[in-house]
Amino acid sequence: MNVFASVTSGIGHSAVREFPLPDIGADAGLLRVEAAGVCGSDVNSYRRNATPRIMGHENVGVIEQIGELAAQRWGVTIGDRVALEEYLPCGHCRYCRTSEFRLCFETDPRMSGGVRYGSTGIDVAPSLWGGYSQYLYLHPRSVLHSVPASVPAELLTLALPLGNGFEWATVLGGAAPGKLVGVFGPGQQGLACMLAAKAAGADLVVGFGLDRDSRRLEVARALGADHTVDVSKADPVEVVRDLTGGQLLDVVIDTAAGSRATLVPAVDMLRHTGTLVVPAGNSDVDGFPIGKVRQKFLTVRGARGHGYSSVTWAINLIAAQRLPLELMTTHRVGLDRVDFAIRSTGGEFGPDAIHAAVEPWR
Repeated sequence: MNVFASVTSGIGHSAVREFPLPDIGADAGLLRVEAAGVCGSDVNSYRRNATPRIMGHENVGVIEQIGELAAQRWGVTIGDRVALEEYLPCGHCRYCRTSEFRLCFETDPRMSGGVRYGSTGIDVAPSLWGGYSQYLYLHPRSVLHSVPASVPAELLTLALPLGNGFEWATVLGGAAPGKLVGVFGPGQQGLACMLAAKAAGADLVVGFGLDRDSRRLEVARALGADHTVDVSKADPVEVVRDLTGGQLLDVVIDTAAGSRATLVPAVDMLRHTGTLVVPAGNSDVDGFPIGKVRQKFLTVRGARGHGYSSVTWAINLIAAQRLPLELMTTHRVGLDRVDFAIRSTGGEFGPDAIHAAVEPWR
């Protein structure tokens, strides 16, 4: 039996190819992929990384095959529905031992021997390392979450981005009852942070975007944001002063740019002892107001990825089906339209795409 998968090879190019179905050992398994989400990080990777690979790391599916040892380790059996984390941690390093397995070197394909779903090349056997494929290899170090059968697969692909939201807004930012929270960027990660902050009981959640983000800001309000601000039309710091009666915010999360354009107003709108969480940006920032950070006793937290509990919280929220999360899932495509899904998520075909789901059997 052969498996159809969308292979990314070269910069910004993908095509459907066939692969043999691998033999599964006692400590591994095989997932029949129902859907795989398109992450914002996939857009950057697609534009810059030429490694031939099957992308897709926000994966949901049903256990098709499983070895005896794997079944005992994971507590699942054939026919069970699961969501996967992208990480394949070693389980014994200092990061794994302290529940920070996303930092384990074994999860980084740039390190020798490191593997990760959606990033590892097809030259590494058995090639099926991404969710843009009918089947995905379940490595012995896979991290699984059981998910309910009653929830549409395209909504469950939000488990990891929403997990990021809980991680950044609540675990790192401290969003909780009584807290006032601001989020720059109403993309899938920013919306996840707003949703998570509100779910955690924050008294005020404010989302900041640009004129082109009008539809996304509508979605933010539908998911619980108390106020949204078009920063191309209003000074976000002054808006925050008015909304809070001059108190300013306890937490600001920059999912937009990690640049001077967002970090400077973020610092200005934080109250003394506030927290700035920065999951966006890869470059040094000239003009970052370190003096104000010191004067205001601010905490600055770098952010990347999610912990296990954050993904569990996200799955519970999705399973409750109390929020209109379908507003975030703007595109559903088959394997032959992976290029369209990634480029749409990157804004190439208009501003309204938020989160796409690739359905390999579509």
